[in-house]
Amino acid sequence: MSTAGTGETGVTAPNGHWAGTGMPEPPRTAGGVTLCGGCRVLGACRLGVERERLGEDGVAWFELSCPRSHEGGPDVAHGGWTAAVLDDCLGHLPLLHGVMSVTAELTVSFLKPVPVERPLELRVWADRREGSRWYITGEMTLSPGGAVLARASGIWVTRDQSHYARHAKWLAGQVGDTEGK
Repeated sequence: MSTAGTGETGVTAPNGHWAGTGMPEPPRTAGGVTLCGGCRVLGACRLGVERERLGEDGVAWFELSCPRSHEGGPDVAHGGWTAAVLDDCLGHLPLLHGVMSVTAELTVSFLKPVPVERPLELRVWADRREGSRWYITGEMTLSPGGAVLARASGIWVTRDQSHYARHAKWLAGQVGDTEGK
């Protein structure tokens, strides 16, 4: 696969567009982090992901730290932050391959408290792919020592942009929905 003009990830989508959109590349930070809708407005990842890259072996690497704004206990990340950042980074693996997906299932194992404002690494890989399903695993470690803090695994299902239009139509049809009308 050609990697010309693809930024730090070294990946481009087969059709020259990412995740079924009309954009040639997803919005990214200078560190190569693909930004979600909420973070795109800020130009930075609110979860503290600073760098992402896809290795030649298909393993994705993320450098991050838990922002103080996600502190749960004294100097410890909120478990919700840990789950959210694992969900986000595991879900980036298909994106790094030019495929949009959504989380279908996520299991998180909290092994040690995650310190806030300390360097962390997250390594993510696909265990297997079956049709539209990606079975993905990841491990969060404390840098530089490598102590494992959390693990996650789950299933991501590929989708195209019509996924969001179908959702909006479904939501508008729900009883009592006043936001979508």
